[in-house]
Order: sequence, then structure tokens, then C-alpha cells
Amino acid sequence: MNNLNRNWPLLHELSDSEIQKVIDAATQRLFKSGEKLCLQHEIGESMFIILIGRVRLSVHRNNEAEQILDIIQPGDHFGELSLLTGSPRTATATALMDTTVLEIYKQDFYDLVHQVPQLSTNLSRNIGSWLQCELTRKVTRHKPRIIGLIRTSEKTAGFAKQIVQFFISKRKVVDVFSDRITYWEFIEHKRLHETPNTQQGTNSTLLQLELTKAAEQCDHIIIDITGEKAIPELLMQCERVWWFLDQVKSRKDTSFIEQIHNFLKQQTELANRIQIVWTQPKLHRLAKIVHHHATTKYEDMRCAYDLKTKNLRLADLTRFYHSARGVHICLALGGGGAHGLAHLGVIAALEENGLFFDRVAGTSAGAIIAGGLGAGYDQQHLLKLISREMKPPSFMKFVPWSAKWYLMWLFRFGLVEQRFRKYLKDVTIEQLLTPVHMVSVDLIRGKEIIRSTGDVVSCILESINYPLFGKPIFRDGLALVDGGVLINVPSSVLRKQRADYIVAVDVSTKLSSNFGMNSHNTRAADMKSVGYFSTLNRVLNVSARELAKLHMSESNFLIAPDTSTYSFEDFTRGNELFEIGYNATQEVMPELKQSYENFIEKE
Repeated sequence: MNNLNRNWPLLHELSDSEIQKVIDAATQRLFKSGEKLCLQHEIGESMFIILIGRVRLSVHRNNEAEQILDIIQPGDHFGELSLLTGSPRTATATALMDTTVLEIYKQDFYDLVHQVPQLSTNLSRNIGSWLQCELTRKVTRHKPRIIGLIRTSEKTAGFAKQIVQFFISKRKVVDVFSDRITYWEFIEHKRLHETPNTQQGTNSTLLQLELTKAAEQCDHIIIDITGEKAIPELLMQCERVWWFLDQVKSRKDTSFIEQIHNFLKQQTELANRIQIVWTQPKLHRLAKIVHHHATTKYEDMRCAYDLKTKNLRLADLTRFYHSARGVHICLALGGGGAHGLAHLGVIAALEENGLFFDRVAGTSAGAIIAGGLGAGYDQQHLLKLISREMKPPSFMKFVPWSAKWYLMWLFRFGLVEQRFRKYLKDVTIEQLLTPVHMVSVDLIRGKEIIRSTGDVVSCILESINYPLFGKPIFRDGLALVDGGVLINVPSSVLRKQRADYIVAVDVSTKLSSNFGMNSHNTRAADMKSVGYFSTLNRVLNVSARELAKLHMSESNFLIAPDTSTYSFEDFTRGNELFEIGYNATQEVMPELKQSYENFIEKE
């Protein structure tokens, strides 16, 4: 009871004797992490004041996923609205860590309101503030305050330091609780706390007090501990746990996966906290998937580190930061044939300015780039590979429309697959370092098909199967063609994956001003005849352009390089298209960067 602070909203301007009346009317209770303090729709019989810990208020509406209303901490109160109105509770309250509260039951609450008039004033003021937030539709993100980092090998031991230093570079205050204090002292991190000796059991009350106190004075708490010392009781104090595993080593040694599986059986709430992070050295070939049954709420994350320095990629550090900020930032790459090479310039400019993404969706040419990006290729390397493999041989340079005929030849005789297999082998989407979705269209049902798993090359071939170049690709019950027929810029695909912020890149938004030899100024008598192939190609481009407008409405920011002076099939102009994408992105970078950073840092 000594934890009460007269500056708390409910106790504002109350005298010592009035505060004592509140204490006398209340019952102190401890709720373990993950335990429900109250449930949405139940009849309210009490209200709560948080003394120690953190509580998540959330609702379920129309069978949708849980929506977080607020994360509240010591000094906050809730539950009184149900007592005042007699209506069912409007939200569920869940302890995010071991949480101590004062619970005041209905009759005691009514007596207090009569005995302490200032309490009614404080309640009215606080309920008014809450209603104002509701009316302005302010959505609260769940930004994990307490994050566990579980290291399981010498290779993963340095990742905690890298993540902490990256958070600090973003002007965040980070406290570290660790079982290796001397390590953190050596690298001169000042805000340090020693974790309890889990071999001798955990003093839960002391840990609860220390974590609560630290959480009030910093942006994030990192609990850095080795897998051998991890216990469910400690992990349950974390709102998120990143459990680092060596993807190569774990194919033979499954001990840590079995440990996680056992923890999930002991404490089912940990499934809402643990995220498995697979790590591998950055090599030419991605590590094979480790199949396991340790299923949690979060999809497994995949990271790559430099073999010499053991440093994680900047892209991966950024994804950890996004997660800690409670945001999911995504990139949508549209189709457009050779114009898609402009995507590489766009991505180069984005990464040069520190903009990385948690998920990528690609249609047609965008699927090629998404697959290469997910496989860890840098933009210049991808540009060289694609340009080399799609460029007509020198003997064709004197053939009229050689690029068009060569592309048709590659598709008709199945030679595109050979070129992609040379580099991507039998890699699956599940192996990619970034989650990727590829879009194609089924002509049987007339619907889009979204590939989020399966063989990468096969999924790319489906997405780029331009109707004029090849026949449909037949799978079980499916006849698949280029995804641009329905969704040329797949922003809507990412929104269905609960993307919070989407940058869309449309390389086909601007049509060439000429159709054949004709422009909008050409007189009827001077109009030139246009062939069957060119006419159909133009029809598809116009259709895709208009459909893209519908799906791009789901985006937060649009980058639209003007590639209209280059032909759809000419992959020999890769350097110029790269520059167009790069320059178009740099032109909008001040506006984009401000929008991107404001969204991430929004409280």
C-alpha cells in the first residue's frame, strides 16, 4: 500500500485521510503475467488501481483479431465505468507482467464516492479524457516495453549488444537486465541490472518491483539471458521474447527447440510472447528450414549475419526496432516487364536512407525483385544477373524487335526457369530472409492467387507469366497467368497481412505517349496501323494501370518512376532504368522519410 502516489490521476488533490479511506476500502491482489483481471462483456463487480506492473486493455469486435486500446501502468485505473453505468465491461484487461493492483468492489466503491467528493471529480475528469480519445479514434499500439533476448550460442551472443546499440541510435533509453554484467560493463553500457539467479529460483516480488521501476524511466528494457538459464517465470515478465537459434546447427541439435516446446506446454501464455529468430551466416545459399512444433503467435523471423564480424544486417536490426515500436512496415512492388528494373534503383535509394521493410509483396517483375531481395541479394548484383540473363545474344542485335522475340522465345520454350534456377536453385519462400508474397491470377475462377509459401522460382514463373508470351501454367485446378491482370501493385495484399504502413512502387503508372507511331495529336489521315501483338500489349497495360489505382489506395506512400520512354520487353537498358528508379526516390525522399519516421515514432 506504500506504493500509492498522490500525483496519480485518481488521487489528485486528495488529503492523506481521504487516500487512507481508499486504501481501507481496497483489497490488494496479485495477478500473474498473462492472467485476466476482467473480461469484455462480463458484469463489472469491481474497479482496479495498478500499483506495480503493466496491463493491456483490449477488445474483440465482430470476430476480428484483438484490438489494443491501451497499455496502462502504475497509477492508472480502470473498471469504474461498468460500476457507474451498470453495463457490461467494454474491454478485457490482461496482466503483461506480474501485476499488483488494488481492487475496490461495487458497494465499497459507492461508499467511497459519497465519502470522498473529490474522487468523483477525478473520476469524471479521467473518464472524459478517455472518451475524448475514443471520439478521436486514437489507436494505441502495443510497443513491447520489456523484451527478452535469449542467446543460445557464441554466434548469437553479440546480437543483444547490436540491438541495444541500434535502439540507442534511435534516441531510445534502454535498460539492460543481464546474467553477464561484466560483458555489458566492458562495452560501457551504463543502465544495468543483474537478473536473478534462475538456478536458485526467482524472487518474483523483487523482480516485479525492479522491472516496474525501470519501465517507468526508460523506453525499453532488454532482458539478456542465456537459453540454459531461461525459465518460464522469467520469460512471462517479458511482453516479447526473441529466442535466437542457429538455423544450421539446429538441424542436428534440437535441444533448444524442445526446450521452447516444453515451455509452451507448461505456460500456454508464452505462445503470445515468444518469437523464434533463426540466424545464419550471410552466404550464397540460404540455410534449410528447420521444421518444428513450437508454434507461437508470431511467425518465425530469419536473420543473416556477417561471417567475419558476426554483425547482423542493418535490415534485420531495423525489423527488430519496428517490432519494438509496434509497427509493421511493408513494401509493394508492381509489375511492368523490364520497367521492373527501376525497382532496384528505388530499393537502393530507400536503403541508402535507412528505410527497410518487414514484408514485401511483388507482382510480375516485382515478384522477381521481391524474391531476390528476400534471398539476400543486393541491388547491383541483382541488376547484373537479370540484365545478363534476359539480354538477347549478340547475333540477334540486327533482328527487328529482337528483345520482344527473344523474350517470347524464353517463355515459350521454358528457358526462363533455367535462368532463375541457376541462382535460386530450389529455395522456398519460407527460407527467405524477409517474408514475401507473390501474386498471380487463376483464369479458371478469375481470382488472384497469393503465394506465401512454396518454391520461389515456381511462384515467380506464375507471377510473370505474361499472357502474350506464354500459355497458362497449370497446377491442380488452377490456370495461372501474370498477377498484373488483376493486381499490378499489391498494396491490398499487404494490408490483408495487417501492414501498418505501406510504400508502393508503380513502374507502369505512366503510359508511353505513343501507341505505335501515333500520339494524341496525330490526325486520322496520318494514323499508322498497329499490329496484333502491340495492340493486345497496350490493352493489358491500360487495364493494369487502371486496376492498380484501386489497389494503390491501400498505400501510405507512392513512388512512381517514369519509365514510359522504355519498352516493356527491353532488358538491355537496366542501368538507365535503375537510375530512373533511384532518382525518382531521392526526389521524394524528404517527404517519404518524414512520413516514415513520424509513423514509426508516433506515440
